[in-house]
Amino acid sequence: MATDRGPDRSPDTPDTPDQTDDRPTEPLTSAPDDPGAQEDTVTPTDTGPTRATETTDAGPTPAASPGTPAATATAPAPAPAPAPRGMRVGTIVWGLVLAAIGAGVLAWAIGVSFDVELAFIVLIAAAGVLLLVGSLATMVRRRR
Repeated sequence: MATDRGPDRSPDTPDTPDQTDDRPTEPLTSAPDDPGAQEDTVTPTDTGPTRATETTDAGPTPAASPGTPAATATAPAPAPAPAPRGMRVGTIVWGLVLAAIGAGVLAWAIGVSFDVELAFIVLIAAAGVLLLVGSLATMVRRRR
């Protein structure tokens, strides 16, 4: 019985997702921002086999031309905290729509007879009116 291995899996590929590579790893080094600062070193610990990953070589990186300052990485300034917002009108209206649908389902379950099409028409019309009134009220409140 043949199994479907997908378009990018060869018959020789094992079915286990974690392929291991037994080659040792080395710590990455980086140049310190301050030439007089002491470089931190990280000692690798053997935590077992590591998972092999695919890497692509993007090519050589262009060197800075003479006379141009080297780009320094600076942390961006923290964004100001957004002003607290109240409940949105749409969230409230759609919550009421779902509550009305739930009430209709419960009423139907206990045997209440009503015209479902007319109930949905009234529900959508009421939701539209509530959305318009709510957006107008929000606009008036923001102008103050």
